Amino acid sequence: MKDNKSPGVDEIPPKLLLEIVEQISIPLATVFNLSLEEGIVPLEWKEATIIPLFKKGSSNKSENYRPMSLTLVICKLLERLIKDHLVEFLVKNKFIKPSQHGFLKARSCLTNMLCFWKMSQSG
Repeated sequence: MKDNKSPGVDEIPPKLLLEIVEQISIPLATVFNLSLEEGIVPLEWKEATIIPLFKKGSSNKSENYRPMSLTLVICKLLERLIKDHLVEFLVKNKFIKPSQHGFLKARSCLTNMLCFWKMSQSG
C-alpha cells in the first residue's frame, strides 16, 4: 500500500494505516475473512467521494475532466488481496497463457510489443 494515496470517505490516510499496521492487522484480517465468507461488503465500503480529475486541454471546460472515485483505503486493500490471489491461482494453474501481457507483473504493452517484434524478426 502506498502511503501517498488519497483517503476515502472516512478520511483515514494510508500513511496512518501503515503506522498502525501491527495493531490493526488481526482485526482487519478478521473483518476481511468474515466479509469473504458471508459474501457481504459493508455498506460504508461502497461509498466514495467523487472528485474531478483534470485530463488535458483547457481547465475551463468540463469535458477535460474525468470523475475519480476515492474509496476507502481498507476496501482497496481487500480488493488488491483478492486480485493478487486470483492472478496467482490463474497463473499457477495455467489458465493464463504465457502470451498474456496485460495486468501481470513485469509484463506490459511494451513487453508484448518486444515479444511480437522478436518473433517477427526471427521468422
